[in-house]
Amino acid sequence: MKAARELRDLRAPLLAWAAAALVSIFLHGPVPLYSTRSLAVAWEMWDAGSWLVPLFNGAPYSHKTPLLPWLIHAGWLVTGVGDAWPRLLMVLLSTVVVAQTGLLARRLYPHRPGLPALAAWAMAGFWYFFMFSLQVMYELPLTVAVLGGLLALCRREGEAWRPCWPGFALAVGFGLLAKGPVALLHLGVPLLAARWWHPAAREHGKAFAGKAALAVLGGIVLFSLWLVPALTLGDPEYREALLVTQTAGRIRDSFDHAEPWWWYAPMLLALMAPWWWSRWWWSQVPALWRDAGNRFAWIWLLGVVLAFSAISGKNPYYLLPDFAAFAILLALAADARPRLGIVAGASVLAFAAAMLAARALARRIDTPFPDELLTSLPVAGAALLVVGLAMLRWRSLPAQAAGLLLAMTLLHAAATPLIKAQFDFTPTARLLGDAQRAGAKLAFIGEYQLQFHFAGRLREPIAMLDEADARRWAEANPRELVVVNTLDAWSHPGAQPVMQQRWRTRWIQVWRAGDWRALPAQQLPLQPRSRELRYQPR
Repeated sequence: MKAARELRDLRAPLLAWAAAALVSIFLHGPVPLYSTRSLAVAWEMWDAGSWLVPLFNGAPYSHKTPLLPWLIHAGWLVTGVGDAWPRLLMVLLSTVVVAQTGLLARRLYPHRPGLPALAAWAMAGFWYFFMFSLQVMYELPLTVAVLGGLLALCRREGEAWRPCWPGFALAVGFGLLAKGPVALLHLGVPLLAARWWHPAAREHGKAFAGKAALAVLGGIVLFSLWLVPALTLGDPEYREALLVTQTAGRIRDSFDHAEPWWWYAPMLLALMAPWWWSRWWWSQVPALWRDAGNRFAWIWLLGVVLAFSAISGKNPYYLLPDFAAFAILLALAADARPRLGIVAGASVLAFAAAMLAARALARRIDTPFPDELLTSLPVAGAALLVVGLAMLRWRSLPAQAAGLLLAMTLLHAAATPLIKAQFDFTPTARLLGDAQRAGAKLAFIGEYQLQFHFAGRLREPIAMLDEADARRWAEANPRELVVVNTLDAWSHPGAQPVMQQRWRTRWIQVWRAGDWRALPAQQLPLQPRSRELRYQPR
C-alpha cells in the first residue's frame, strides 16, 4: 500500500513513458547489432541447455553475465521462443527505471512534494534513454539494480536515515549478474563518498562502513553462486577472460571501445540535449552546486563520469545507470525556476522544418532510401510542428519532457521505413537458418556479431574467417555458403549471390563458396591485412 501511494503522483510520467515505449518498440524488428546479439546469446543458451554459461557462436561468452538471458528465458517458459517478450521486458524495465528515479528524488527530498514527478518526467524526457530502451541490452537490468541499491541506501524512517543493507546486498548481487564488476563502480562511487552526503555515514561512520562492507560482500557472495559453477563448467580461456581480461583489459589500453580521457565531456553535451543547451539550466548550476542538500546527485554524477573518463574503454551507454542523477538535478532546477527556456521547443521545430522539407532534401541525396520516407517524414514533421509550438507555449518541465517524448516517438515512427529497409537481417537470417537445417555449412568473412543467429534460429556456429582462410575454406567447400559484408551491391554478369540485402550504407551478400572464390577479385594476390578478421561496422 505504501508503494502504491508513493507511485500515485508518478502515474502521468509512467503512463506516458510506457505508452510511448510500447508503441515504438514494436514498430520494427530487433535492430542489429546490439538487440540481435543479446537475443542470439539468450537463444544459444536456451537451445544448448547452457543455463549457467552464456554462449557466443557456440563458444563460452565471457563478455556478458547471465541475468538478461535468464529474464528472457523466464518469459520464454510461458510464451515460447520469440522476440515479443524480450521487447516487453525492455519496456517493463525502463518503466521501472522512470519510477525508481521519482522514488529516489522522494527519499532525498521528502519535504519537496513536487520533486518526484519532476524527476520522473526528466528521466522520461532524455532522448538517449528513450532510444536505448528500444534495444535489448544489458544496461537496463543493470540500471534497475543500481537504482535499487541507491534506494536501499537512501531508505528513511521519518526524518531518520535507515539504509536497508539486505536490499543493498541484493542490488550488488543482481548488478554483478547484470553486467559484471562495473556494477561496483556505479554503486561504489556514492557509497565510498557517503560521509559527504549521507547523515548516517557522518553520525555512525565505523558502523556504517562495516555494514556497507558486509552488504557488498553479501552481494559478491550472491554473484559467486553463479560465478563459481560457471567457472567450473567453462574452459581455461573462458575462466581467464571472465576473471581478468573483461575487467582489466578495459581499464588501460582497452581492447574494445578505447577513447581518450576527455571523450565524455563533449559526449555529455549531446547526451543531455536539449536540456544542457539552455541558459535556463546553466544559470542555475552555481546555486545547485552550492546547496549542500544536492551533494548526493553531484557526487554520484561527477564521480562516475570521472571514473569512466579514467578508464580506456568508453561508450555512451556506459553512463545509462547514472542518468537518474542528471534527472534529479534537472528536477531541482525546474522546482526552483518552473518556467524553462525555449531551446527544447526550438529544437523540435528545427526537426519539424527539416522533415517537412524532406522531398526537397531528397533530391540532394545520392544514397537510395525507401520511398515511404517521402510520406512518413513530412507527416511526422507536421505533427512535430504542432508539438514544438505547444512546447514554446507551455514551458514547465512536465510539458517539455512530454513534448520531447512525443517528438522522439514521432521521429522514430517516421524513420521506421528506413530502419526496416536497412537494419532488418531477417531475410538473410532465415535463408541461412533453412540452409543450415538442410545440412549446409556456413562461414562469415570478418567479425561475426551473431546478427543472424536468433532470427534464423541457427543451432550450429558460423565459421569466422579472415580473407586468407576464406579462400582455403571456399576451395574445400565449394557448395557451402559464405557471407560477405561489402561496400557495393553485386550487379555484374555471371555468377550471382544467393541473396544480397542492404545494411546501412553497405551490403550483406550470401554466396556459394565456389562462386565467390571464382570472382575476379578473389584471383588477386592477398594483401598483408588479409590474415586479420575484418572489422564489421557496428
